Amino acid sequence: MSNLFIGIMSGTSRDSLDACLVDFTDHFEIVATETLDFHSSYKTSVEIPFISSEITNKSVEIVKNLIYKSSISKSKIVGIGFSGQTISHEDHHSLQAGDPKKISKLTNIDVFSDFRNKNIAEGGRGAPLIPDFHKYIFSETGKRKLIINIGGISNGTYLDGEKISAASDIGPGNCLLDFVMTSSQLGDYDKDGQIASSGTINNLIKDELMSIFMNMGYPRADDITAYTEPLLTRLEEYKKIPVNELLRTLVEVTAEKIKEFYEYCDYPDEVIFHGGGTLNKTLMKSIAEKVRTNIQTTDHIVPSRYMESSAFAYLAYADKGVLFK
Repeated sequence: MSNLFIGIMSGTSRDSLDACLVDFTDHFEIVATETLDFHSSYKTSVEIPFISSEITNKSVEIVKNLIYKSSISKSKIVGIGFSGQTISHEDHHSLQAGDPKKISKLTNIDVFSDFRNKNIAEGGRGAPLIPDFHKYIFSETGKRKLIINIGGISNGTYLDGEKISAASDIGPGNCLLDFVMTSSQLGDYDKDGQIASSGTINNLIKDELMSIFMNMGYPRADDITAYTEPLLTRLEEYKKIPVNELLRTLVEVTAEKIKEFYEYCDYPDEVIFHGGGTLNKTLMKSIAEKVRTNIQTTDHIVPSRYMESSAFAYLAYADKGVLFK
């Protein structure tokens, strides 16, 4: 029996659409990967019909590309794990753009989707969804590990041996940095953290934002507006300082929230990162200075870029979503 599944993921940063074809026959093997860029206006659009149409059509295209690259017969692929594009998220309901039924019809492959609302219906918070995959890949008896995903929002999974001891959203990831870049018309993101690297920390702004983000207990599932709205409220004032100073300050805020979760988890021996934030050298340097242990990325097991799409392939394999035919 085939254990081939495709995972498709677009995170809160809306940077691109990532997908991978995974074989779960012998635990875990990535067969092929693919990334597609969205339309230039996708990242900042608030038009749900456009967002839904774009991610649906791109998902169909990326599935066809994976099948072509892998030379594997479509009939051998059991299902597609489709994340959808998060529009809003609360503990009792998650709104996702994208049409899994249309993807199934146009690819002729079953689609597993609406993972967040299914998780909520089963007593969860709908986010983060990937702790089960973190456990599947990284858990080891007698070892304490913290797996952190730095996407638009940062989230973490604390593994104590083979047990998930904590799993939660933990703070802003790339969302504040990307927001400043786009609103300043400097591009979609600060490549490698280069602009931030030349700035100094504005402690007044840092302390102000940290006070807003205080007392956010664990576990929790955050809507991105929890972080972007406080910044938007003060953006015109913040823009009076040099952009490299503002970016460097936001790097510090992101790193501090990751440090807080690391301390909450009682300083695990291993800290492993994935997600787009790992490419921001200034951010990773700041985190390394605060988390005083050896840090690494998932690249030695799963390419960091494809961790989340691999996770959605796993969630489909584990029957964690709603089936669309």
